[in-house]
Amino acid sequence: MVFGLVYHSQAQKHYDYNWAFGYGRSVPNDTNFFGGFLMNFNDNLIKFFPQPRTFDIEVQTNSYSNDNGEFLYLSNGCSLRDKFSNNLKGADTIGFSRGWRINCPNSSNNVQSGLFIPTDDSTVNYIYLVVDTIGLRLKYKYLLSAKIYIPTDSLIYKDRLIIQDTLYHGLHAIPAIDANNWWIICPQYNVNKIWTFLITGDGVIQKMENVIGNVNDSLSWGAGQGFFSPDGRHYALYSPNSGLQVFDFDRLSGTLNNFRYFKIIYSNNVLGGCSFSPDSRFVYVCNPTEVLQIDLHESDSTKAIDTVGVFDNFFEPYPTTYLQMALGPDCRIYISTYGGNRYLHVIMYPNNKGKACQLINRGLKLPSRNSFAIPNNPHYRVDDPYPCDSTIAIHLNVGTQDQEEGVYRSSDLMIYPIPAEDLLHLQILRNHSSESEVFIYDIQGRMVLHQCYFSLNDEQTIDVSRLYSGIYFIMVRDRTGKRWMERFVKR
Repeated sequence: MVFGLVYHSQAQKHYDYNWAFGYGRSVPNDTNFFGGFLMNFNDNLIKFFPQPRTFDIEVQTNSYSNDNGEFLYLSNGCSLRDKFSNNLKGADTIGFSRGWRINCPNSSNNVQSGLFIPTDDSTVNYIYLVVDTIGLRLKYKYLLSAKIYIPTDSLIYKDRLIIQDTLYHGLHAIPAIDANNWWIICPQYNVNKIWTFLITGDGVIQKMENVIGNVNDSLSWGAGQGFFSPDGRHYALYSPNSGLQVFDFDRLSGTLNNFRYFKIIYSNNVLGGCSFSPDSRFVYVCNPTEVLQIDLHESDSTKAIDTVGVFDNFFEPYPTTYLQMALGPDCRIYISTYGGNRYLHVIMYPNNKGKACQLINRGLKLPSRNSFAIPNNPHYRVDDPYPCDSTIAIHLNVGTQDQEEGVYRSSDLMIYPIPAEDLLHLQILRNHSSESEVFIYDIQGRMVLHQCYFSLNDEQTIDVSRLYSGIYFIMVRDRTGKRWMERFVKR
């Protein structure tokens, strides 16, 4: 089914009209759901194009197009690639620290750690974070820059140091009042400090420390996202472990003020995401099992928060829980899932209050599996009359769970007790004699247990005593491919 939005006039096409996705290094087809592809917003319809690659995109994905929407460059946080996925001249790697070799040059596991910043018609800057130490709660990072010469697809420089510190997720950018300059924002963790940097085509010309807000928790505990609002007036930083912080932002001076806090905490050591609505009124945040809308026009903070979506226990093959968000150039918000699934959740009308925003679980089906990633793009159209093009249509995935995947309802699977302590009992409440596999996944989609049974007609017992406290998902799959799913709490 094709849906388009028509309530605003078309905005100018810009640099974020191609999104790079794809888990694996082949080309996806009807039988192979691994490999690279581009999600393209040109021609008023979302389309997908295969893209052969010899590297992975896992957590970090950046792409850059010219002002006509023609795809030029992409990065997975480890290297800079041209439109054919080849290394740029002199850019086989970006970053030089002790940490990058753990995952690079094939993929990066840094959250929201790169940005393409246009300078003029012949060059573009790439701003990126590189981890220096591994396994420590305090992770030193370098904030670096590279500069690409577009006519020859080559680097003018790379690894130019902007700052070295204990930096946090939330790297984002927006044009300054002088449209030739950009503000880069990057929080610091374990303190209440947020850096802003004024950057020109020649590099950073101003650094500013904003000591404001709450202490930012460690990246490895409750990592989330940070974004400027499309109108450039606010900055929001969310972590499920520490809540939502919202600040007013001055595009002239680069300062933050008017701090507001929303205690939206999900303390099971998980990731989450956030995004602004196109009109900058609402902030959306998610933890793995729910999506919330926060109305910044509501003065009573207890009335400002509304639940607009919940996870529906769908696996493909991993739980399609909510992960991170991105506002598309089509005025919709897209939400990635935990690793290895072929879906993005879609908020169709994010300017609408409450459930009228219409969150559609798995609203967009992808040609390839995606591993966590969602693009991190600046708000390029901050001074345009409207920051996105609402005329772009989307082929919505409207198949039901049972029709599409042959999944039985979770009510057919009995599990108890909930919460569980040492033992979990399960049984399929229908005539079922097939051999079956039982999988248990944690809230981050990682498989923590796998067992096989000749039949689940009779009650079976699983030892879960070694699992940490928290929320888990259980999936039963028989030899015919039928599946049953449910969630439970381990105490």
